[in-house]
Amino acid sequence: MKSILATISYTGKVGKSATANNLLFPRMENATVFRIETINESGISGAGEEEQKMKGREIEKLLKALSKTESAIVDIGTSNVESFVMALTQQPESHRIFDYFIVPVEANAAKVNEFKEAVKTFTMLQKLGVEPERIKVVFNKLAPDAEIEEEMTRIFNYHKEFPIFTLNRKAVIHDTQAFKALADVKKTYEDMLADDTDYWKKLKETPLTEEVKRTNIVKMARAQGLVKGLNAELDGVFHSLFGKSAGKAAKAAEAAVEIDASKFD
Repeated sequence: MKSILATISYTGKVGKSATANNLLFPRMENATVFRIETINESGISGAGEEEQKMKGREIEKLLKALSKTESAIVDIGTSNVESFVMALTQQPESHRIFDYFIVPVEANAAKVNEFKEAVKTFTMLQKLGVEPERIKVVFNKLAPDAEIEEEMTRIFNYHKEFPIFTLNRKAVIHDTQAFKALADVKKTYEDMLADDTDYWKKLKETPLTEEVKRTNIVKMARAQGLVKGLNAELDGVFHSLFGKSAGKAAKAAEAAVEIDASKFD
């Protein structure tokens, strides 16, 4: 896919960079990555020289850079959201260079403040003039035994009253042990995804007397399975967001930034 996307949220630790790194970047054609950040120095895995760093207030520089590409991810760090939004506000209609704004939300009912910050993000984008169909939610870190409608009741209820963003129940990324497993075997996500070794077969071919080797093989098998399972899930999420069957939002009602979260429980 070729598009200009932005990952954005007023709250941190909801998976903005993980969404950019693992969901968007691998499924876009020749994407250039722009990191709008001054604190978090972690880069996009695999982006290499295609990654550029800027500050939120450098809107003129960003727009000029985006004009030179048709495929890009702008990953807006929490520390730069306010300055980025202010820069967009001072440059009317500049939001139109973005095809979509992706808003990650942690799928956990206990995160009331995070819900409020998500709403703040939606309403800020609406006030800039961004249409509902260009604002897409990705639900992150859903517990494997949880239901998205139960954990995200507030978001679904809010959307019924104020459909100022696009909501898709299939855009869900479950909590995973994949990255911990990768750390255990000291492998990158990309390397493990490309690894076609049949580790379970290798385990059966390894004598019981070689305990250390067998333990390491099991670790590799576990990491491989988790990564490939996650990647398959991400394929589905990407299709739910951008495929032909991706839903469209209804015409939006005007929404207030300051809200009583309990109203949407």
